[in-house]
Amino acid sequence: MPYIPHLNNCRLFDGLKEEEIAVYRPATRLVTYKAGDTIMTEGEQGDTLLVLIKGTVTISKKLTLLNEEEGDTKDKTFITLTGEIKPFFGEMALLMEDSLRTATVMATTDCEIVVMEKEAFQEVSTKNPTIGWKVMENIAKKLATNLERESKNVLKLTTAFSLILEE
Repeated sequence: MPYIPHLNNCRLFDGLKEEEIAVYRPATRLVTYKAGDTIMTEGEQGDTLLVLIKGTVTISKKLTLLNEEEGDTKDKTFITLTGEIKPFFGEMALLMEDSLRTATVMATTDCEIVVMEKEAFQEVSTKNPTIGWKVMENIAKKLATNLERESKNVLKLTTAFSLILEE
């Protein structure tokens, strides 16, 4: 289990002891990416959750300029994440059928990422329901935080558009 100790500070496993985190070891694999590699692409189907344990990634989304024709989009970087905080992403793929990636993740530096497959995650969580419940609670907290942030962003945009239209 060479990289499970690195997951001790990951929010995905908040509230769990190292031996509890270790039950997910069979469901994970370590993958390395070189700077400039695309880790996941917006719009593609996903079935994995990823934990960044070393390196830096950028998360971007396509902005549609006028319509959805080819070439009428621009990538906008929304956030940069570092392995120092052991962030996880791709969690919706563990929860939804036919989940599409909502953003593109690119390695800014060489990265080490722990990948957890959906079926393996579900199997481990089913066999260890108390631990699985805690991990699902941590995923739900992240999704709720993301939803709250995006709701505030929509309100800001709506307010800005409203002010522009009033002029």
